[in-house]
Amino acid sequence: MWCWGVRLDQRRYSRRVAAGDWPRKLPVPVISVGNIAVGGTGKTPVIAQLASHWISQGGKPGIVSRGYRGGDGGNDEFKMLAGMLPDVPHVQKRCRYSAGLELLANHPSTDLILIDDGFQHRELHRDIDVVLLDAANPLAGGHCIPLGRLREPWQNLARADQLVLTRTERCEGDALESSVGFLRQWFPAKRCTLARTEVTGVRVIGEKGEADGSQPAFGLCGIGDPDSFEQTLADHRWNLVGFQRFPDHHRFSGSDLQAVALRGQRSGASVLVCTAKDAVKIEEIVARGISLPLPILALDVTVELDVAPLLGAIDAPGSSGRRETPASSC
Repeated sequence: MWCWGVRLDQRRYSRRVAAGDWPRKLPVPVISVGNIAVGGTGKTPVIAQLASHWISQGGKPGIVSRGYRGGDGGNDEFKMLAGMLPDVPHVQKRCRYSAGLELLANHPSTDLILIDDGFQHRELHRDIDVVLLDAANPLAGGHCIPLGRLREPWQNLARADQLVLTRTERCEGDALESSVGFLRQWFPAKRCTLARTEVTGVRVIGEKGEADGSQPAFGLCGIGDPDSFEQTLADHRWNLVGFQRFPDHHRFSGSDLQAVALRGQRSGASVLVCTAKDAVKIEEIVARGISLPLPILALDVTVELDVAPLLGAIDAPGSSGRRETPASSC
């Protein structure tokens, strides 16, 4: 049923292209960062790095995204990016073309638009399509939902311009070579880049200063790929005594946190630990003065990636357009 819906969507897209309606083009270069599977692959940190690099070159980037499960103040990714890039405008709308027009109208000096999670949104023209894949499982089970985690058949990666294998620290040696070899075989013309996830800090929500993971900890998260967060904690030798998963983009309540804290206490935990994405919502609850028996730590991570090659096909700030660059393999 899912694949049937994907095929219908592709036919709809083909009709709109044939009629000259799509893709709609904005007056500035556009880069999409997306994925082909449900669950996180590091899109938000990569968007932040692309924007920061463009700013360092003298440019003025803007961000557009759908705003899935966001309220008036934006969704989790919106708040995370606002914290990392307070001076970069960000508009969330289901139609990213409309979002881009609104952003440019309010910020006319913007010279680059970044689409957060835009691979499936084909209405808006993009100069570069970057797709992130989990190095340990790049095809997300090889099947579309519900047999696997693919949003669309993996063969559609042919639409991408550049592929990025993330979380390579968990997939070294033969496993990484297998993933790289598969992409080389099926998509030899695509540029492929390797990226690692790095922990940049641990902070106590609602307090100043940093913490560490030496105490017994109870993990919680509401993200698309909770296994990745649990594995990150294990990789960094956290003393994890329990873990609770919530649905992706879960809107935490005070009772949620109290229940998790009590469960953590019963498991022998001294602290709770969550992702930076969850922290943007939990911080709001803590700021209202909720009393919890355990402190909550937030794990800040980044993606170690050279983003300059991802921008290689875009002219430097001050000009517009796309330059053709030779493809390179992993």
